[in-house]
Amino acid sequence: MGNQLKALGLLYVRPVKAMSEILDQGRLSVALALAVMAGLLFVAPAYFRNIEAQSLNLDALDPVQIPPTPGLSAIFLSLALLAAVFVPIAVIVVNQIEGTGSAGVVLPRDYMPMLVCHVMAYAAVLFPAAVLAWIPVLSENSLVQIAFAAASQLGFAFLSVCAIRTVAGTGWGRAIITAVSALAVSAGALYGYSFVRGALYFLASPFVLYYLYIMFGQELRGFGGGLSSRQRMRQLIEFAAVNPHDADAPYQLGLIYQQRRDYTRARECFEKSIAIDPKELEAQYQLGRVLRATGDPSAALEHLKIAAAIDNKLAQSEVLREIGAACLELGRNEEARDILREYTNRRSFDPEGLYWFGEALRRLGDVAAARVALQQAIEAAKTAPPQRRRQIGQWGGKASKLLRQIS
Repeated sequence: MGNQLKALGLLYVRPVKAMSEILDQGRLSVALALAVMAGLLFVAPAYFRNIEAQSLNLDALDPVQIPPTPGLSAIFLSLALLAAVFVPIAVIVVNQIEGTGSAGVVLPRDYMPMLVCHVMAYAAVLFPAAVLAWIPVLSENSLVQIAFAAASQLGFAFLSVCAIRTVAGTGWGRAIITAVSALAVSAGALYGYSFVRGALYFLASPFVLYYLYIMFGQELRGFGGGLSSRQRMRQLIEFAAVNPHDADAPYQLGLIYQQRRDYTRARECFEKSIAIDPKELEAQYQLGRVLRATGDPSAALEHLKIAAAIDNKLAQSEVLREIGAACLELGRNEEARDILREYTNRRSFDPEGLYWFGEALRRLGDVAAARVALQQAIEAAKTAPPQRRRQIGQWGGKASKLLRQIS
């Protein structure tokens, strides 16, 4: 409980790290308890003001005297909408964008981690609103209410993007597209609910609920395994990482954080692995990638070259591609061109390598050769297998954009 309260507080200052903490230690029961607690605190002031107004024979429904405040039923409706619509849509959309699997595969794996992160985000947004509700001077000011409501919605949207990015290991752009899509579908579902909510009371029948449990209980229980399996795996690796002579355990832990885009902790794990065994070439390579992603190409190049010196065919020779890209970021264009030429000779159908090679040639003034490399990158992206096309399609798009610039 203490760790989850810490993660809740961390959402206000370091949301990306907080989402990673929630994935490691989060529990749906605790997240729901916090959200309901925040909801009770939010609606309590209006309830007490209503009681007081009635005792003084005032009109409790007068919008001037008592500003309209959503009841607790609205809080439960929001949580239900989050669980039944927003989170499943977010899981399906982001995995369709990434091309990492069908709905039947990704929902059991990612639904519960995504749900816990979003419920915690909902609680984090609701607690400040609850504090505002207890301050009469502010809560009775309609302009303050509107501004705070808008800020709360934007805050939840931002935390949702952080959650999607962490759980799915995607980029900021794709996480934003996913969040917007889920919000749009949820708004449509809420609008549809306004027409059919009377009929939905039928589902509250114990007989209907029991029948639904018999029919779909096994599938629903399967949705809860994604979070627990992730947490068990991380705990086992963390226990193994206690061994001061085992370089592989911190490396594996670093891969988990790297997949979540938690680059600070990923870097710490890879550095620990290298400190145990400087010849751990996989850790050197991944540390170089993390350093490039965090904007330190000079340090990245050092580790990438160490890995390449041990084995320049590491990761299907992608270590050479990373070295070439780092050299370009440092302005070492000739070195980048030579390394990327060797890489593209080995892997002539990698759009990313061809894009960087075309960029190196463009910078050196070899426009004709740059066009050829960029056209090859576009063709490689178009002809990639369907399961890979979404993941590498961005390089075909970047190559098209660069080709237009130099044409």
